[in-house]
Amino acid sequence: MATVEVATKSSGSTDLITGEGTNVFDVCCPRCGSVVLRKNSAKLIERQQSIPVYAKKSELSNPSNEFPTDMITQFWAVHDMYTFENVGFTHSVNSIRYLTCADCELGPIGFQDMAECQPTAYYVALSRTCHKGQSTGDSQ
Repeated sequence: MATVEVATKSSGSTDLITGEGTNVFDVCCPRCGSVVLRKNSAKLIERQQSIPVYAKKSELSNPSNEFPTDMITQFWAVHDMYTFENVGFTHSVNSIRYLTCADCELGPIGFQDMAECQPTAYYVALSRTCHKGQSTGDSQ
């Protein structure tokens, strides 16, 4: 499946990316607030990927279970696993390793497709994370 870098700021994400397409804010777990990626460390890309709905980490490692999935199209992408501040990985399930929050184990928040021919990339779903420091429109 092809990966396409977002050339312009996508609707709903206009305040989340720099002119170079990197994240303006820290990317965090929506449950516990732990930082997953520091600001300016990931590129916003568009790619269609079906990811299981939130489940326990132990359930994701069992390929015999069927999970309902969400089709997600926007991801923060990094090419080095050491870029992450706080992330856990499941065992491979059909060449996919799912990413979880290492503190509260919420997941999957993203994935790694081990069958990709290009250099390894790790994808964190924009819709499954929050952004620390993002203005909510409230005055502070």
